[in-house]
Amino acid sequence: MIKKIYDKYPVLYGVLFGQGLFVFFVLLEYFLINTGISECGVVTDSFIRIMFGISALILMKKIHQDKFREQFTMKIPKSTWLFAIPFFMYLGLQFLYLPIAESITAAYISMFVLSCVQQLATGFFEETASKGLVMSGMLLKWRHTVRGRICMVFISGILFGTLHILNVLFNGDIISCLWQALYSSAFGVFLAAIYLHSNSVLLCMIFHAIWDIFVRIPGNFCENIQEGIILDFIYLAQDIINLGVFPLVAILICLKYKPMSKAN
Repeated sequence: MIKKIYDKYPVLYGVLFGQGLFVFFVLLEYFLINTGISECGVVTDSFIRIMFGISALILMKKIHQDKFREQFTMKIPKSTWLFAIPFFMYLGLQFLYLPIAESITAAYISMFVLSCVQQLATGFFEETASKGLVMSGMLLKWRHTVRGRICMVFISGILFGTLHILNVLFNGDIISCLWQALYSSAFGVFLAAIYLHSNSVLLCMIFHAIWDIFVRIPGNFCENIQEGIILDFIYLAQDIINLGVFPLVAILICLKYKPMSKAN
């Protein structure tokens, strides 16, 4: 039944089920917190994300069927790693916070380790839903033309990013949530293109989790980061990579991608 619906309306199916899981997840956590059932700490949050990720996997299995395992390959084309260079550059910027911190602390190491577990669960759930479901129908319909591929990666990335506006439900400042949505959209566009090129949901899960872990290094290990030219450089470099380089790399991948090539 699910496969028949997907075959008839692949793009609509992917968007509704993928985005629907995201929205349902946020509403569930909002309900648990506001009813006092749970504070949704790291352990509870991680468990819920894993359960939702498994649900997304089941839906993926229904639509991909015998090609399901191909989504978890690590036989990545070499050119994918070249396209990923800006990603690793962004990660490297996080270590520049260390020399400009007044002191380095290990006081929050246990919190950081728990956060790492949470981010692994986040990468698992969010990439299964956004790539395995949201992009599945788009790939089927749109990957054969440059315009279709560009539309696909940008729509997928923006859908992923705009969901972060829902953080306002958890007492987030609306302006901060909008900025978070913007940066998440740019990163989502980049990851969508990486998925297009590599055909590996697993790689996107790993990239997503590593990203979320590394950006937490300054906040967990650096105390009293000093303002100055180095901090200004970090902020500027991060903005250039995230808001400029990532979308450009995504477009380049869409231009270079060859649907019938063996590598893809």
